[in-house]
Amino acid sequence: MPNFSLLTIFLTGLTTGGLTCLALQGGLLASVISQSSLRPIRSEESGKDTPTKQSPPHKFTVIISFLVGKLLVHTLLGFLLGALGQTITLSPIARGWFQILIGVYLLGIVGNLLNLHPFFRYFVITPPKFLARLVKNESKSQSIFAPFILGLFTVFIPCAVTQATEIIAISTGNPLFGAAIMFSFILGTSPTFLFFGFLLNSGAKAFQKYFPQIASFALFCMALYSINNGIGLTGSVYTFQNFYRVAVHPEVLSASTDKQVVIKQGFQEINITVTNSGYTPEIITLKKDIPVRLILTTINVQSCSRSFTIPALNIQKLLPETGDTVIEFTPKNLGPLAFSCSMGMYTGRFNIIN
Repeated sequence: MPNFSLLTIFLTGLTTGGLTCLALQGGLLASVISQSSLRPIRSEESGKDTPTKQSPPHKFTVIISFLVGKLLVHTLLGFLLGALGQTITLSPIARGWFQILIGVYLLGIVGNLLNLHPFFRYFVITPPKFLARLVKNESKSQSIFAPFILGLFTVFIPCAVTQATEIIAISTGNPLFGAAIMFSFILGTSPTFLFFGFLLNSGAKAFQKYFPQIASFALFCMALYSINNGIGLTGSVYTFQNFYRVAVHPEVLSASTDKQVVIKQGFQEINITVTNSGYTPEIITLKKDIPVRLILTTINVQSCSRSFTIPALNIQKLLPETGDTVIEFTPKNLGPLAFSCSMGMYTGRFNIIN
């Protein structure tokens, strides 16, 4: 698993993930904090329990207990999802369509947050009624374990971004990688919960006025990002980065500017340098029906560009951080043949000609 991917997952949790999780689960934490703010103590004079204000350290402990439960259960879930992914082999094109669907789903969440139309309420997943009652009863408990248990229950109330991350965990096909992905994501959401755990009174109320707009903008950007990467992963050349490249450098449309390949010993031998920011060259001309020997060179590469794919040919290869990797194939169809990283972030294409 490339380090950059885990960092990206963490940053997703830190930004959009934290906001959307707070929208669904923040009320649970708020209820348990407000309940813990009053600790019954026995009055020596009356012999009765009297509620008194709790000290701030106890509130901090409540928040930590909640977040530990949330982190633990989602890490375990990631492990199980990764194990499930071992039995499911997704092609690059299938993963690309998954990302596109995730992006569309996030757009639906945006529509619901902004109350654009009643239709968008169907994009929101609500917990079963029996679970809602169970969570409500647990939130009234003053035990320090109550917020921990409440944190465990959040696995049944996933936000849209959490669901998208769970699909990524499945696609790894590895229990440890799946656990690492969910751990990184939930860890990223934790600062948001910590921050607003101390601002659940006046500060949170002021923020709630602007929360739908802030969360909607962040989710909209993430939706476009997911859809664009999905398009690249399906093998399409119609991505934002390609449109930008053509707008800034229109000469890339000319095949004469592509890197021409020399045939050696019956193979079209080409070299692509893989960096943390993509592939060089990005456009290469190949001849149809002549075998290709593709040499991918990496030097201390840790980004998702290490996971190289040619979606139309169902070729997937995890490159070493440093070294040369040889891939052989024979182009059979004329026109563009796209290649990309496994996330669809970094793309390029072969122009197949006669």
